[in-house]
Amino acid sequence: MIKKISTFILAAFLVFTLTVGAAAEANIAIVFATGGLGDQSFNDAAYRGIQMAEEELGITYDYGEPNSIADYDNFLQQFAATGQYDLIISIGFDQADALGEVSERYSEQKFALIDAAAEGENIASYVYKEKERGFLMGAAAAMMTQKTDEFEMMNDEYHIGVIGGMEIPLINANIAGFQAGAKYINEEVDVSHSYVGAWDDPGSGKELAISMIENDADIIWAAAGRSGLGVIEAAEENNIYAIGSDADQSHLAPEHIITNGMKFVDNTVYLAVEQILNNEFEAGVHTLGVAEDALGYTETMLPADVIERLEEIKTDIIAGEIEIPGEL
Repeated sequence: MIKKISTFILAAFLVFTLTVGAAAEANIAIVFATGGLGDQSFNDAAYRGIQMAEEELGITYDYGEPNSIADYDNFLQQFAATGQYDLIISIGFDQADALGEVSERYSEQKFALIDAAAEGENIASYVYKEKERGFLMGAAAAMMTQKTDEFEMMNDEYHIGVIGGMEIPLINANIAGFQAGAKYINEEVDVSHSYVGAWDDPGSGKELAISMIENDADIIWAAAGRSGLGVIEAAEENNIYAIGSDADQSHLAPEHIITNGMKFVDNTVYLAVEQILNNEFEAGVHTLGVAEDALGYTETMLPADVIERLEEIKTDIIAGEIEIPGEL
């Protein structure tokens, strides 16, 4: 049983669902981040994870799409109040405050928070070593911007960029890693960065990308949720190249996305559900990175020599042989 729940009909719906789903192996609720489904990025990746759990693990699930941060408490509160969910999953860093408050009121309810950490004896938090993904993306971009002749870049300058959704620690860790990865390949590469200020504003993402393009950036990584769709659009319209984020976004601009900085949120959602089914739920912070296959990249348009070098870098990261800054 799968339901999308709006803020206005949630209360009525929850009365009904108290009578269904009891026979399922597990019943899960998931509250997505603002930006909603269809972002072709973070939320959609999380949705794939819960769908995998339904298909492979036999669970049922319900979900909500908040329109704003203020909606988080309402969704979490009303899901928890039913007492019928084996796990309630919060997606995104900005649910941490609301989840912290709701979890105190419902101490017997198990919660999972993905992409942030929250304190609570009934909260399992899953966070990522963002700087590792950023490092791989910066290295890939630096290698590809040097291939101007064979890749037909717009100029011979080594200028790349990254546009983040919001100026927060996890995005700054990605940007710091991106800068370090680029410099690891070529000290001369110029790296720009900026922030949209929202996860759901493709128009502003596009404007920021155009500004970078006008300053001769030929590859831009969009680490900005739905806002990143505007970055990809700008890259396609201006015949430069983009790097997707969180999910494989190659289909959005097949000739202009060279790789994707993958955060395997789908696998994390699946893992959280699987741990519930196996009675392995453990409160606290679980940190995932390249070594756990939680972060990575897609080969997409990358040449064999670039892929080979990135694999070498992954090996060195896992071995602790590369020191990556986590802050700007």
